[in-house]
Amino acid sequence: MTDRHLLIVHTAGNPAVFAHRLKLLGFRLSLIKKRPTDADRCAFDHVFDCDYQLGAADFLACVEAVNRTAKVDGVLSFSESGVIPVSLAARHLGLAGNSMSAAIRARNKFLMRSAFAAAGLANPEFAVVSSADEVVARLREWGGEAVLKPLSGSSSYGVVRLSPSDSYEKVAEVYATVVDYIRNYRTLNLAYPFEFWLPDETYGVAPGDVFDPESTLLLESFIPGQQVSVDGIISGDMVSCFGVIEIERIKDPRYFLETESWMPTRFGAAKEEEIEIVAARATRALGLRSGGFHCELKVSAEHITVIEVAARRGADNVSDFVLKTTGVDVYAEAARLACGEHREHASAAPNCAMGMRYFLPPSSGRLERVDGLEVIRDDPRVSELVIEFESGALVAAPPDGYEFLGYLSVTASDRDDAARVLDELCAEVKFHIVPPTAAKTEQVV
Repeated sequence: MTDRHLLIVHTAGNPAVFAHRLKLLGFRLSLIKKRPTDADRCAFDHVFDCDYQLGAADFLACVEAVNRTAKVDGVLSFSESGVIPVSLAARHLGLAGNSMSAAIRARNKFLMRSAFAAAGLANPEFAVVSSADEVVARLREWGGEAVLKPLSGSSSYGVVRLSPSDSYEKVAEVYATVVDYIRNYRTLNLAYPFEFWLPDETYGVAPGDVFDPESTLLLESFIPGQQVSVDGIISGDMVSCFGVIEIERIKDPRYFLETESWMPTRFGAAKEEEIEIVAARATRALGLRSGGFHCELKVSAEHITVIEVAARRGADNVSDFVLKTTGVDVYAEAARLACGEHREHASAAPNCAMGMRYFLPPSSGRLERVDGLEVIRDDPRVSELVIEFESGALVAAPPDGYEFLGYLSVTASDRDDAARVLDELCAEVKFHIVPPTAAKTEQVV
């Protein structure tokens, strides 16, 4: 079936990555986005500038305007901030999609944890907290390390590790830093705020599902083990998984920024199958019924514990990993599901190895320039090379911010080979950063 009209709510980065492929499959593409870019206007057939987070009525009026240009056959988003409005738009137009309650559970980490507990999945201790006093009380009650995080968000933004041995003053300082970060982020980053964008009860939202992300955070006991992720699709009762990705974090134990990812993992096929089964159970626990998902888990000798599930495809290198190792295009699968098709895939062993490494800023400052990209850009081993910031942009390292400068992913014969290739190519790239307090002092990484 061709010539279907697909409405996408919000996109980040360069949409040409997926728009060209979807157009080749016969999809016409419209976009609703707050402050669309020139790249958006080039990639989509129709672009509607709408702040979809201001209110349901205005957003749905824009959805109807899109539908008048040509009947919409499916609604989806590849971004975290689009999950709830996509559910609302699909409901309004009578199209395939997840229920509002499922979409909210996929965005609210407290409601998500509660759903996992009800489904009998391995779960840490968890609680919502609204003050440093409450954090200290829980740390003493649980007696172990814990993680403080925003109720929404992604990419480990604002996620900090705490210990029961931390002084009250330190906990209070960390708590204030996270709240300030959320407040500043929702003010300055118009494309991806932390707040929950929720309509009222008229649209099927329970009052108990509404939280203020500046006054309420989530605290959960620290989950030990190796972090992994699973991407896949949900089509009714069928969950298809596209393999397991192994994730490495920065060495600083206070923060949880990713540094590298690998596919396949070191666990082996049998353990990876167990991981995929747990990921599928987690999607069902949230009530998700249609679309892509990205599940992050921790694997230890005793447990496979779900960290969280996002009701959209994995960000950054994930879709590239899946396409290269399995041949499955997650963008195309999500588009077909949004249009009401039933989709499912049998598990398959990866046909190559993939490695990815983030470029992380060692300190906060202004990015002056990036050298060495021309040396590696055309290397046949490079699968993706992405730089997120332009020269002159301000970048922030923890605790000022939780950003990365870009990433490099490569294909190889096995993991060891991928590691060698990443070491070789990343050594060619130099980021020149001027600290904000010493404009004439330049750091090179």
